[in-house]
Amino acid sequence: MEIRDLSHDEKIALVALVRLLVSSDAEASEDEVDRIGEIADAFGGTEQYHQLAEEVDRRFADEDELKAFLATIDRQEAREVVFETALEVAMPDGIHTREAEFLEWLEDEWGLNVLFADESEKEPEE
Repeated sequence: MEIRDLSHDEKIALVALVRLLVSSDAEASEDEVDRIGEIADAFGGTEQYHQLAEEVDRRFADEDELKAFLATIDRQEAREVVFETALEVAMPDGIHTREAEFLEWLEDEWGLNVLFADESEKEPEE
């Protein structure tokens, strides 16, 4: 599955996560802007991305509303694409504590098992 294969709600989930992760920075980095541009292209262009972003702004007044919505995303393959893509946007500039906590909640909520490079090198616990 690729970004272009996401349903409307799954696209909303991706845009909402990207906006949450990028908004913590004082300014979006060149890497973040480039990756968002790639997402917009996969959605059919910047106009479609902006329409989704406007819908995100209208629908979610706070993180609790966003969490309630994200809990409704049920296709596991879409969950993985959304989560992985959002991480790709956020990783170059690092993830702040607040965003890390949100992503940990989402990882648990969606039943994902994300291994970061440094974690994959650790010995498994017995």
